[in-house]
Amino acid sequence: MSKFDQLIEGMVQGQKWTYMGNKKEVDTLLNSVYDERYHSASYNKERFLIRVNLQKKEDAASYAGWITAENNEDSGPYQGTSFVWFPGEGGSVAVLVIGTGGFGADTSILGRPGHGRRLRALSRLSSGRIWVKPDLLDITNEVPAIVSQNWPDIAAALKSYSRVIYAATTVRSQEDALAVADLLDLFFHEHNTPLKGDAKTRWEARLDDIAGSVFPSVSEESVLSILRERRFVILDGPPGTGKTRLAYRIGEKIGSATHVQFHAARTYEDFVIGLFPKPTSEGLAFEVRQGDLLRANNIAKDKEHVLVIDEINRADLARVLGEAIVLFESGESARSVCLPHALDGYNGEFTLSPNLFVLGTRNTADNSIARMDIAIRRRFAFIEMWPVLDVVEKEGVDLAKRIFSDVIHTFAEMTDEDTLRLVPGHAYFLDPRPDLEKTDRPMRVAHRIEYELLPLLHHYLDEKICGIASEAIAGLADRIEAEILGFKK
Repeated sequence: MSKFDQLIEGMVQGQKWTYMGNKKEVDTLLNSVYDERYHSASYNKERFLIRVNLQKKEDAASYAGWITAENNEDSGPYQGTSFVWFPGEGGSVAVLVIGTGGFGADTSILGRPGHGRRLRALSRLSSGRIWVKPDLLDITNEVPAIVSQNWPDIAAALKSYSRVIYAATTVRSQEDALAVADLLDLFFHEHNTPLKGDAKTRWEARLDDIAGSVFPSVSEESVLSILRERRFVILDGPPGTGKTRLAYRIGEKIGSATHVQFHAARTYEDFVIGLFPKPTSEGLAFEVRQGDLLRANNIAKDKEHVLVIDEINRADLARVLGEAIVLFESGESARSVCLPHALDGYNGEFTLSPNLFVLGTRNTADNSIARMDIAIRRRFAFIEMWPVLDVVEKEGVDLAKRIFSDVIHTFAEMTDEDTLRLVPGHAYFLDPRPDLEKTDRPMRVAHRIEYELLPLLHHYLDEKICGIASEAIAGLADRIEAEILGFKK
């Protein structure tokens, strides 16, 4: 049995652990767990202190674990983050907790969006076994009772530390070992402590899982399934994530598609129905013309058909859709509206064919466009699209792989949720002309990064839309420029 498994066994036993009250044995075990999982070089190990306060008294706020050594003593209140567990009746609760002495040197970790983003990803990956506080810097609100009521009884610990616990998982059996390892390894990872052996292999795979959770991938099959279920879908995401490409591929899979591009001049008359001037021998007359929606609907009367609307949010949707918006209800295909103009084939009422699908794309980085109002949003299913992490790796251009990794890391670590939606997609790092000679591919990719990616980042900075990450993204742009210059030499 590994030392880590021995530790888990002790957590499972809670207050009944035979080491309760035996500081020396617990201290030895924790040292062994560290040596088993992390590089034990003195410059790493000396940055942490082991705290053991496991009392046999049931009303004591017992705990044990690791704290940071900076500005802290062997006993008494401490600063910064720590990994500890609270033994209770029927198990323990393993937590990441802020010392009662305040944030200390770990303010930067707690305030960095990437730390909370990793924790929330681990919570999703553990199917909710890990609880995460919404605001990691919040030390005024306690762990909600609806959460702690499902924990082993650690009433004394909660009385003392409930306000400073920011992530937690219960430990009742060996099945909980993975969630404990996630919190423990994250604690040391955030403090730049290298892992080793099997623990390193596991954590590297876990980091890939975390990245996949932060930037989830979307398959053609899943989009097609949701489109057939909901009928009205929007592919939502930053530039360069393949939204238009995927929408066209879905149209090919369905086998029949109409493609339109929305823009600021798009009108109700273009999209639904309108009167248009027509020269005649007697002068000028007006004729009723079907818009894109009616034409696509006519095709869908006999077969499945998808109306692909690229850049759907570039038009004023409320004006473009008009009364037709009430037809966009996936479960009510019998709804109808009265059109403002008489048209052959319609007896005054217009109904969408159940064979018609509408698939739009929306660029989340375009802040020049007004947000969709709630009435329109609720009629569409939104599928988020993010950079695909392995596609750049597969193309094999080293320069692109390095810069793509830097871009993904910077946005994932330093940006808030709004700015994360600006992250440049994988297309900026791929060969724009794969039909040409492969030997020239690295230079073509370098040109794409220089003339497409860098101007995009500079645009973000000029428009002041990067929020708290402005400095980090400016540094990213500088590093990319240096990489390109070095590549061209």
